[in-house]
Amino acid sequence: MPIYEAEAVVLRKVDYGEADRILTLLTRERGKVAAIAKSVRRSKSRMAGQLDVFAHGTVLLAEGKSMDVVTQFQRITENSALGSDLKRAAVASVVAEVADKIMEERHPAPEMFALVVEALRHLSDREVAPLLELADFLARVLSELGYTPEVNRCARCGGSLGEDGLSFSALAGGVVCRDCGHHDHGGRLVTSRTVKILRVLAAGDRDLFFRLRLDAEDIQAVESVLEAQLEHHLDRQLKSIDFLRRVR
Repeated sequence: MPIYEAEAVVLRKVDYGEADRILTLLTRERGKVAAIAKSVRRSKSRMAGQLDVFAHGTVLLAEGKSMDVVTQFQRITENSALGSDLKRAAVASVVAEVADKIMEERHPAPEMFALVVEALRHLSDREVAPLLELADFLARVLSELGYTPEVNRCARCGGSLGEDGLSFSALAGGVVCRDCGHHDHGGRLVTSRTVKILRVLAAGDRDLFFRLRLDAEDIQAVESVLEAQLEHHLDRQLKSIDFLRRVR
């Protein structure tokens, strides 16, 4: 079987048989790849303890008929902090699920791969606020997909937003003014403060965003908008979001 090397992140794992493990890998070179790691759950395996969810490393894969076979894995980034901190692990689960849902099999997307690796690396840093990291990641993913919500003018009429009576509509693709909001029954109310925070995220200024003095209510409001926008375009709910809410 032909063997190839790839830089990969483990998005999902499922135990298979007595000692094998089926993995969903996000690779820089080949996009999302399904692979099996044989006998990896045996204590004598060279890869035992290496191929956990969120692991980032260099992998050697042998091409197979139904799925590829992992023959070697060498970690690049140490993400052990994600396994010992429940909130960070919950946020990392959102990152992994988003990547899993938006990426197609065997369709490389180096920019998206870099976003996932960067987010997991930041989440492993105990100095980084995990919920802020999640908001930044979701905003960047939406930008990469071309779905950045409209936050500078009304997403329906194109007019000025004003300061009061604002709402967010995933269907319209952004924030809508008071008048348009009356006709959008699926929208959710947002404050002008939330809109200003979303503008910082839309500008891609990570340093400024992390310098903002945000309370829990601010973060939750911003997250709910970004999650609603992403789930609307994915046309499905993210299970990891519910898990994160329970952890919070």
